[in-house]
Amino acid sequence: MSFLFSAEALYFIGFLVIAYEIRKIVLPPSNFPKNIPTIPFYAILVAKYKGWDQERLFNEYYRDLVEKHGAVKMYHGSMWNILVTKPEYLSQILKSDQIYEKCGNQIKIPWSIFSQYTGDNVISASMNNWKLYRRVISNSILFPDLEPLAKNTQKLCENLKKFTKNFTPVGDILQRYTLANVGECIVGLDFKTWDDAKHAPLYNTLKHLKQQLFKPLFLTFPVLDKFPIRSRMKARRSVVEFKNTYMDALLAAKRSENGNKLGVRLSEAYEDGRISEKQFQDNAVIALVAGHENPQLLLTSLVYVLGRNKKLQKDIRKEITGCGNLSECYLLNSTIIETLRLYPPVAQLINRRTSCPTVLGKDILIPKGVYVGYHNLFTQRDRNYWGPDADEFEPSRWGSDTKEVWKNYATAKSKCTLPAFHGRARACLGRNLL
Repeated sequence: MSFLFSAEALYFIGFLVIAYEIRKIVLPPSNFPKNIPTIPFYAILVAKYKGWDQERLFNEYYRDLVEKHGAVKMYHGSMWNILVTKPEYLSQILKSDQIYEKCGNQIKIPWSIFSQYTGDNVISASMNNWKLYRRVISNSILFPDLEPLAKNTQKLCENLKKFTKNFTPVGDILQRYTLANVGECIVGLDFKTWDDAKHAPLYNTLKHLKQQLFKPLFLTFPVLDKFPIRSRMKARRSVVEFKNTYMDALLAAKRSENGNKLGVRLSEAYEDGRISEKQFQDNAVIALVAGHENPQLLLTSLVYVLGRNKKLQKDIRKEITGCGNLSECYLLNSTIIETLRLYPPVAQLINRRTSCPTVLGKDILIPKGVYVGYHNLFTQRDRNYWGPDADEFEPSRWGSDTKEVWKNYATAKSKCTLPAFHGRARACLGRNLL
């Protein structure tokens, strides 16, 4: 009898544990703010299953709620977070670094493979480490060597011409182009992206690694990386191999002509003990990832926009031909900025955590230790700020001449209605290169 009672008790306890774990996924914590809505935890999985893009997901699950409330509770990264879209809320967060501290995946989900890949870096590190990393690498990013741009742009044009009569693999060509640029202009390493596959081992390893890492299921539920899943174990080994090989290549490329390049700066900091081997690798990887993926995505969006409007193509080509300074080309710059608004390369960022209980806006009470993030696409499509045509591609919304375009662009950044690459003190170091 006692044995049966003990067995029943164990089953009951097991049931309670399982029920509690399910509850943590299905519902947000009880201390989360009650006056903002909750996005169903399965929203991203439905989007993946149905083949939706970010815009469709936004319209189906988020738009009405975020345009009304400015913030929602949403499940991502094996936990519940608060996602902010209202510019006034976002401005408050970016101004309050001590309350909304940077706290990336290396702390949030340290066991995940993606966290192992990017680690503790200049984008997501807490204040002390961020200051250290910035001292080491900021000049390499803020003052890049732009000479290789012309050569790589010529290579890009040559490759595009080969495919003009047939299918054009735009994504692959633009990835080669942007990786060549960040490698030669900032990092100080030639990835040989224009060479045959057998002559570009680092490029091919990186390309294969990205295919393994960016799986929606594991990004939404990184807890799965704790289990011995064969594909994830393989991905973990690939991360270690790539980071070691990449670091060795940077150390070998430490030459006087590469004096201001990021690889040299990291090598010097590593050799004199200012940073560890892991910090070297993490910051080298994030410079590579952010430095080529963001420009690649923006360029891909520009190709899409121009491909749909041949008249715009002709008008911009004509404008550029007669313009000595590209920053003064009205149509070119308004098109780029409008593309950035509609199709931001980095859509969602959830890498801040409250250091104490706080109030967002006037009445959203957020407990200590809650992850808070924002979504560039959602804010930049908000009809409260961009009007009923927020989903329309309309470069003229930025002004009638170049001076007005840049003035309105600066205003939108300041008011956080265009938060892409924004962050005040923690703004993207390479934003001016895009």
